[in-house]
Amino acid sequence: MKVLHFYQQQNEMQARYVNLLTETMDSSVEQVTMTTLSNVKQALTSQHFDLLHIHGCWSISYAQAAAKARREGTRIVITPHGELEPWILRNRQWQEKMPKTLLYQRQTIRQAYAVIAMGTMEQQSLQELRWNPRIETIRNALITRSITPADMSAQLLAVYRKVMDSDVFHVMTSQARQGLFLLLRAAVCGSPEWMRHTGFPELTANDWRLLHLYARDEHVEHLLKRGVYTLGLKTPLIDVSQVANYKPEGYRPPKSIAETIGNQFASENERLLATFKYLHRLNTSQHLAISHMMELEREVREHDIDEEQLAEVLTDARLLTFASRLMGVLSHFTLFEEGLMPVPAITDRQTEKIENIITNHLAI
Repeated sequence: MKVLHFYQQQNEMQARYVNLLTETMDSSVEQVTMTTLSNVKQALTSQHFDLLHIHGCWSISYAQAAAKARREGTRIVITPHGELEPWILRNRQWQEKMPKTLLYQRQTIRQAYAVIAMGTMEQQSLQELRWNPRIETIRNALITRSITPADMSAQLLAVYRKVMDSDVFHVMTSQARQGLFLLLRAAVCGSPEWMRHTGFPELTANDWRLLHLYARDEHVEHLLKRGVYTLGLKTPLIDVSQVANYKPEGYRPPKSIAETIGNQFASENERLLATFKYLHRLNTSQHLAISHMMELEREVREHDIDEEQLAEVLTDARLLTFASRLMGVLSHFTLFEEGLMPVPAITDRQTEKIENIITNHLAI
């Protein structure tokens, strides 16, 4: 893990705090410290950092550094160092600056993966602001004897790991993503024959760990295991059942299609119509998940469908184009065969938007 610390050089307490972290944190973490925006921007451009840890508030340079980090795929952790306490917000000097700073400061805090409070009072203040629900309390060993420097660093490292174990799809390698979709396809179609001309990518132990985390959070663990069995792969033994991570605000675990629409249908076409209606609602509310797509593919593979009649009822329901775009998503994700599709696939910008909703289901 590679972490970039950004703080104001003139703030002695913040400088001492960051220096203490670099001295006591586990050696597996590579830490770099910087005090100017220009250096931070250059570093984020020239090399990859997993995390940008911002120390303090009320500087436009912090917001600019955070924006740069997001563009480069670097996740953000913020320690306000008490600068969002109510007495500071009520101070006349800050009230004068507030119109200029409050908007971007609030946005920066909201987009952070985690906000570190240094005590119970600060935690309560941050909770009352309601800018970010992901608040962790880690006491500052420089100002209290209730925690040792080593314990402080260990607790912060646990937060760093929690951040990196969140929304893991976006930290997967391209090989891991390819392996994910191949395993899901193998699980649904139940045969390894199509793999003869494709080949399975070589994955590291960390790739497999991220796959298991993603499968756990998206409720497709059974498909991942079935895919591994179908392809006869040997994988490392990994248990992610106790791994902690963050979920986005408003997150809700994927609910299966069958559980929602039931099983009482006169024909398979009626069932598919109800399925596409439900998926359209999920897409509109941006809760469409990979598990729904796998359930749809299995439904199409396993049942006889009157394609001409289905096209008619989908047209009447104004869902034909949407259904075709879902076929386009499946063709991209799992190489779903055109010959098995009940409607022709469409791949356009709207199809890409649907794919983004699915892959961003766990995004912070």
